[in-house]
Amino acid sequence: MLLKFALLAAAVVFGVYSPAYAQDGKNLPGVNPTHYQCYSVRAPKNSEAVKMLRDQFGVAGDVKLGSIAYLCAPTEKNGSGLKDAVTHYLCYEEERDNVLNKKVQVTNQLTKESGIELVVEAPKLLCVPSLKKLL
Repeated sequence: MLLKFALLAAAVVFGVYSPAYAQDGKNLPGVNPTHYQCYSVRAPKNSEAVKMLRDQFGVAGDVKLGSIAYLCAPTEKNGSGLKDAVTHYLCYEEERDNVLNKKVQVTNQLTKESGIELVVEAPKLLCVPSLKKLL
């Protein structure tokens, strides 16, 4: 559920929305067309810190990152082709619990034309663009 929330939150669209996009599986205007499928991983223990993170919900300083939780791979959905086959995301657990309780409306290919209302609670993951090679 946490991963679904993180990915849906990343798809928040501000601006003009046409219901036709959600109905026919096309991307909404302004949305990066790359889909990602995220895999749980076994990883060495990790302890990193980030001086500052800023997003549309606010600013946080001295954020402690915990274990690596997911590796997200670019994914072709329904024959759409890959726009970026190289960039992967490595997602680190965030060790903070400041609850925001901010409402957002999210629209994407999988929501009904009216979108879905979510309540943004606490940051849980930081996903970092990464390169990956199979061993």
